[in-house]
Amino acid sequence: MKWAVLGVRFFVGLVFALFSAVFFLKVPMGEPPADENALKFIGSLAATDYLTVVKVLEFLGGILLVSGRLAPLGLVILVPITVNIALWDVLMLKLSAPPGGLILLALEGFLMWAYWPYFAPFFKPDAKFL
Repeated sequence: MKWAVLGVRFFVGLVFALFSAVFFLKVPMGEPPADENALKFIGSLAATDYLTVVKVLEFLGGILLVSGRLAPLGLVILVPITVNIALWDVLMLKLSAPPGGLILLALEGFLMWAYWPYFAPFFKPDAKFL
């Protein structure tokens, strides 16, 4: 189990760290989406520097997972980004095969289960202010 968690943590962290580094190095990432709405959406994200902020957070979360230091914090940063990637795959690109965003989300769900003691307090009903 320990090796599975380590492997998944390293893989997910590496994916986010590398793809965000590719963004900052301005490496071309293939063909843009063909859908006009998808092009408008990604264009507005890029024009407002919103995408730059997301890529910085992806890099930070990825490094936290790869290093193993503050891995639960890395998951807290990456899970909302991954939900948006999965929604992009399903709603904008209309992918019929299992999209990468859903696969990453499942892997992050596994990591959240592995680190459950750190996340359990978030799900406590009637939490009191300390």
